[in-house]
Amino acid sequence: MVVPPPTAAAAGDDSCSDLVKLEPQAMLGQLRPGQAKCIEGRIGTEGAQTMKDKLSRVLIANAEGKGDKVEWERLVKRHLEDIDRSDPDMCFKYATQLSRGGVGRATGVIRWTDYALENKQKWSGATYTKRVYDLYRMKAEAANKLWADAEATFATKEHTDENEAKAAKWRGTTKDFAREWLDYAKASGQDTKNAMAICVSAAGNKSFCEG
Repeated sequence: MVVPPPTAAAAGDDSCSDLVKLEPQAMLGQLRPGQAKCIEGRIGTEGAQTMKDKLSRVLIANAEGKGDKVEWERLVKRHLEDIDRSDPDMCFKYATQLSRGGVGRATGVIRWTDYALENKQKWSGATYTKRVYDLYRMKAEAANKLWADAEATFATKEHTDENEAKAAKWRGTTKDFAREWLDYAKASGQDTKNAMAICVSAAGNKSFCEG
């Protein structure tokens, strides 16, 4: 008996024209390397931003499904930098990931929390109040890291006017961001303890923070 050759699907069809069919596979992190490569190729040649957006999201879902944080971060950064940055959920998740890092990632945290806050009206209810609170928190904590780093550099490494100015700049930014976080925490009935602590530390007194 002659066995027929395997079909393209049985052999592993690496085409990517039907994204809807690929989405469940991507959510489980089960795209084959050939399928992912096909999608990458389409992102490079696709003219419409809306289609680039859809293609990119399939790859992001696949990386998340696989638990590949390095690849997820690379793909999300590419999406936000080159394709679209108006999705507050994606900006929020990316800022959260960056916030787990050290001082070298702090300016990125501030940048992407700001983009998320620009589009916060896309949220509502409990999601809105929790996420906006977290965004203000991450901003203030990131500025606080930068201030602490600048102070340490000025105190222990290079005692220059430039470093003193940098420390003063980040202290002021920390004070302002912490006050913003504190005001929102009070207005939304959420915890104010850490916001107040950072605010008082940066302001040097309680009156600025309580005003």
